[in-house]
Amino acid sequence: MTCELQTTLEASGIEWPALRNHIPCMVHVIQLSLGAFMSSLGVKGRTKSWEAHERDQQFGENESTDIGKSQRL
Repeated sequence: MTCELQTTLEASGIEWPALRNHIPCMVHVIQLSLGAFMSSLGVKGRTKSWEAHERDQQFGENESTDIGKSQRL
């Protein structure tokens, strides 16, 4: 898409290098915008990884918090 935009703008006499002016994926832009919006509302996201959540479900939440720093990766 950026190459087409560069070609179209060059035909109009406008210099617009596609590599330097990359247009981000719209889905990523939406994700970043929603993250900033949720943060402004004070909404906190997940703080545990999927693996930690599964471990807590299997062994109980207290056991996973008692793991020493030397055992963590």
